[in-house]
Amino acid sequence: MTEQLTPDDVLRLRMRALGLTADSWAAVPAGQAGPAEQAGATEAGSGTNESTGTGTGTDRVCADRGTGAERITAVARRMLAVQGQDWRSSRWALGVRAPGSRVDDVLEAFAQRRIVRSWPMRGTVHVVPAEDIGWMQAATNHRVLAGAPKRREFLGMSDAALDRLVETSLAAIDATPGLDRDALAAAWTDAGIEWQSAWRYHVVWWLCQNGLATFGPIGAGGEPQLVRAEGWIETPRQLDGDAALAELATRYAIGRGPVRDKDFAWWTGLTVREARVGIEAAAEAGALVRAEALDAAGDPVRGVAGALWVDPELLGSVSDRGDLPEWSLLTAFDEHLLGYTERAVQLDPEHFDRIVPGRNGMFLATVVHRGRVVGTWKRARTKHGGLEVTPFPGSRIDAAALAPLNTVAAEFHGVPPGEVTVAQA
Repeated sequence: MTEQLTPDDVLRLRMRALGLTADSWAAVPAGQAGPAEQAGATEAGSGTNESTGTGTGTDRVCADRGTGAERITAVARRMLAVQGQDWRSSRWALGVRAPGSRVDDVLEAFAQRRIVRSWPMRGTVHVVPAEDIGWMQAATNHRVLAGAPKRREFLGMSDAALDRLVETSLAAIDATPGLDRDALAAAWTDAGIEWQSAWRYHVVWWLCQNGLATFGPIGAGGEPQLVRAEGWIETPRQLDGDAALAELATRYAIGRGPVRDKDFAWWTGLTVREARVGIEAAAEAGALVRAEALDAAGDPVRGVAGALWVDPELLGSVSDRGDLPEWSLLTAFDEHLLGYTERAVQLDPEHFDRIVPGRNGMFLATVVHRGRVVGTWKRARTKHGGLEVTPFPGSRIDAAALAPLNTVAAEFHGVPPGEVTVAQA
């Protein structure tokens, strides 16, 4: 019998899958855990699904075990990809899911070659487990690379210019342990290349999107630097075809909870048809199961819109009515919202413009009450720090209740916590 999920069920399961409840677990794909992760794994479960390569049971590692870098890596593997265009925000997106971690643990995970920052899909920067970036790009590149020639035409960059820039870039990267964007541009100038400022982002994207380079070790400026992907990533996984699509679908649902096929298509940038191929392959392997969405009145949601796909282990916990966290402070671009196209259980649609002012694609950091977004926050720009909170109309936010969370976030980043102030709605 197909499980029927109420909106409250979907919210609870999503929060658990997202690593935002006390009983959340970080999943480590089989064969990819380091010695410390393997030692900390639970004894329950049956190992690897042979069709997808996705770990179950013995490959699930609690995000509060191991070293800080191992805990951050466990979160990254559970989430598969965390939106990363805002460098500071991406670090907290990992840290908030690994209690007790610090920003240095994230930097160490990069230094240990466990995670990288690159473009796995959708033409968007993400933080990804190092072993997964290659096969993810191979599965999704056809959707993003097709538009590159038109983009270069707009930029006034010829194919010959791109070839020379790539050749010069790789030579410069090979000559250093890590190269930042400014040093890369300086190498172009030293090589006598006449380039335009608008070209730099495209070239860096092209290098990373094609798996020639990736952002790995942390430089003196505190951000990841460009390295050769082939030399930096020590144990890349090899997946292609339907197996890669099935792995994408499985890992996406493990880290997001109940999802629809259109959610998966949007998140990966794949077509809906391709998304369904991946979901169907994962379902045939038993890695995903179908559930039926109920509306607020308890009636089934008809048609394709009512079909939800869920990790069976997560679905097995649907009867666990464990409490959602009373309050959460989530970063800008957090997967709590960015992981879905259908996010009404987490955010009242009428407040979307307050999260993305002007609908410009820039998601603000959010205050979450029992799984639902009720306001936004930002760090005060003063030497004493502090949190400035703006509630949605009709929402009441308790500054005192947020104070401990503010302290945790400040300790993670190594900044003064300051006071929490709640603005007029």
